[in-house]
Amino acid sequence: MTYELEILFGASLLYLLILFFIAYVTDSGLVPDSWTGNPFVYVLSLGVYATSWSYYGSVGFAEREGYLFLTVYLGVTIAFLFSPLLLRPILRLTMVYQLTSLADLLAFRYRSQLAGILVTLFMLVGSLPYIALQIRAITTSLSVLTREVPPQQLALGFCGMLILFAIMFGARNISAREKHRGLVAAIAFESLVKLTALLVVGLFALFQVFSGPADLSNWLVSHPEAIEALYAPVREGPWLALILLSFCAAFLLPRQFHMLFTENLSLRSIGSASWAFPLFLLLLNLAILPILWAGNYLNLEMDADYYVLGITLVNAPEWLPVLAYIGGFSAASAMVIVTTLALSSMCMTHLLLPASYPDPLLNIYRWLLWGRRLLIAIIIMSGFGFYHLIEQNQGLVQLGLISFVAVAQFLPGIVGVLSWPQATRLGFLAGL
Repeated sequence: MTYELEILFGASLLYLLILFFIAYVTDSGLVPDSWTGNPFVYVLSLGVYATSWSYYGSVGFAEREGYLFLTVYLGVTIAFLFSPLLLRPILRLTMVYQLTSLADLLAFRYRSQLAGILVTLFMLVGSLPYIALQIRAITTSLSVLTREVPPQQLALGFCGMLILFAIMFGARNISAREKHRGLVAAIAFESLVKLTALLVVGLFALFQVFSGPADLSNWLVSHPEAIEALYAPVREGPWLALILLSFCAAFLLPRQFHMLFTENLSLRSIGSASWAFPLFLLLLNLAILPILWAGNYLNLEMDADYYVLGITLVNAPEWLPVLAYIGGFSAASAMVIVTTLALSSMCMTHLLLPASYPDPLLNIYRWLLWGRRLLIAIIIMSGFGFYHLIEQNQGLVQLGLISFVAVAQFLPGIVGVLSWPQATRLGFLAGL
């Protein structure tokens, strides 16, 4: 089974129009505040953590590294279980002192403009490979479904649509402290879409590729190497390091900090997230192993990163590959939008303003507004440029880990914020 590129492009465009509609009606006040302010909408918006790495790459990660794929979620779960000691104090600080980014927080704590600049640069450099990863995931998924290489203009069009969305619903006003309810609602919807799509594909793997749990169990009994392959890497792999990296990523990645703290409406939401977000991640991972085993059962001749799409091309309803593709599209687009908004705010405050403060005779409000919009476009297009530079044989997980390692550098600084009053600016800068 193959699909015409025009059909998939049309589905992508329709999906983005739905996102525009959700964000617009929410920002227009047509959706009751009791809905948009519901803690579970906030929890779903945190699902921006699950990018195309989680959606596509987790299957490939499990195929190569066995149960180590779970470490990417165990670290996050630990961070949220300790939210009263970790996340709640950071939220209080950001609310009281009106801090909108990690760069703001660390520059405030260490009384150092240089700290803000370095944190912003680390974030920017560490995030570009991750943005490129999302673009590559979209183009590769199109290639899997159409059996042809999609034109580069499609990747460029994807970036253009995301620039437009980010500007319209994240940069209509200059204040970075303003809450973007429409954006939060749209990102929550995207989390619901990718969770639903992945679970549906998982059910297809379990009940159509196999004939149910009993058939899968029989296949595993006759193929014990499938289970052994999951355990072997855990005995010698870097599981502790991966848990630590994902622990840091849970609240230090630009998109996570933005949704956790900048867009948060109340302390109560953190309490709900401490158990509901790990539950979301658990549901997301229920489908991973059935999809992996279904791909192996079918002897798919493709990278395991894309088994989510591959198994739907074998005796599946015609709508299922499109749903699987839209799930991946939602995972990628949510990450790019929120990361770009967070980075543009940091770059404006800690790079652009210190370097070129506008002439007082100019309309400063207009200058700042268009400056942030320009930064949004530059960041996404820089990710597009990086997409052309990365090697196609690099897995989604390897690219994603670059960003995890980048933000892990800030963990000692956060310890200084929360529980180490003696930590100094010089020590923090020397650590970076």
